[in-house]
Amino acid sequence: MMELFDEDGCYVPTWEGTGVRGNHRVAYEFVSEHLCNIGLSQSLTPPVWTFEAEPEELDLLAAMLLSDHELAQSDYITLELEVPEKTILRTSYGAWCDLYFDCLEKGQVEDDGKWLDCDLADDYQPYTVQAIISCVRKPWIVSAEPLSVAVA
Repeated sequence: MMELFDEDGCYVPTWEGTGVRGNHRVAYEFVSEHLCNIGLSQSLTPPVWTFEAEPEELDLLAAMLLSDHELAQSDYITLELEVPEKTILRTSYGAWCDLYFDCLEKGQVEDDGKWLDCDLADDYQPYTVQAIISCVRKPWIVSAEPLSVAVA
């Protein structure tokens, strides 16, 4: 994993590395542009999605975000991070999903701003708050453990 970091100890994802294409990319580029517009990123690179979750919630979170096929086909690592507040964009997971799936259907983002309201109640409890960052820095990593979730 450490080979992903540049000489300054920073990992910045690339569009090629994510494999995100089509309308999926349109949605993620929208977030990338938003990060630049509010000064949390200097480039239009893919955003890094993180969640504020307790260790005992990781299995539920992984099961919610990843299909059984994805869990069976790949090895995942769980990172515990301590990220400076000034580098985080907190958003509503449920409202983001609404925006994202609408973009997949229409090919464009229709932003009503709801995704930015992390206090918005939705049906995705307890993972309503996403903590989006533009990169991962080595000093932010508290621990890195293999994710082990039983696949049904």
